[in-house]
Amino acid sequence: MERISKSHDSFKLMKEMIKTNHYPNITVTDDTEILKLAYKNNLKIKLLFYCFELEYKDETKELLNNLIEAADMVYEISKSSYEAIRLKENHAGIIGAIELNNYTFDDFKDKEFIMVLDHLEIPGNIGTIYRTLDAAAADGVILVDPISKLNNEKITSSSRGTNLIIPTVCASYQDTIKYLLDNGYDIYLGEPELGKNYKEYDYNGKIAIVTGNERFGINPDWYNHKSLKVFIPMEGSQNSLNVGIASSILIYEAYMKRHNM
Repeated sequence: MERISKSHDSFKLMKEMIKTNHYPNITVTDDTEILKLAYKNNLKIKLLFYCFELEYKDETKELLNNLIEAADMVYEISKSSYEAIRLKENHAGIIGAIELNNYTFDDFKDKEFIMVLDHLEIPGNIGTIYRTLDAAAADGVILVDPISKLNNEKITSSSRGTNLIIPTVCASYQDTIKYLLDNGYDIYLGEPELGKNYKEYDYNGKIAIVTGNERFGINPDWYNHKSLKVFIPMEGSQNSLNVGIASSILIYEAYMKRHNM
């Protein structure tokens, strides 16, 4: 295995992948659980570094060997080099650049339970929603005019890598509303006040649950199209929930209803 320093082109490439937005189809992680998930789901690992000065536990050695076999390019680096690019303080000394799968609306024709995130910007919120969608076995996500991109390392981290395995389309609002209407989805708009209590819907059939930007909510044009408005009752002093929490409540309610639970 080739051992490289910070001056090597591949080291500079990894650093650029971490620091810039020039690689929208690549996300970087040094979380072994996320790397394990990527390997298990046959995601392409474009570039892999590991620290040759560390001792690895047997389980980590097995993962590392699998990743080495799967990765396009693999290099050994020193502790000091690793410290220059690490993402976590508590790391195992393995870092990989993972290629995201590319999905289009053509891949969504058989998806019946999807989440639409309209112009969300806080990575932690997006990651929370992905983790809930994974737990509820949702079919896919549409990121509408996203501020935080799917490859954002903070989304990958907060979602525990589920953003890499749940089929996701990034699209404009106009393309999204056209797709949903043309393909017969019932559109549920997460709305603080209008419509019905979230418990009153059955969420069966082809559904798209829409939640919106942390500050401004969903695009007002959603209300100009056929949709079902849904709210979550609140009795405190605030008039809305965090979008990650609100989305998770709606996702699990849909999951329970769709499975007669």
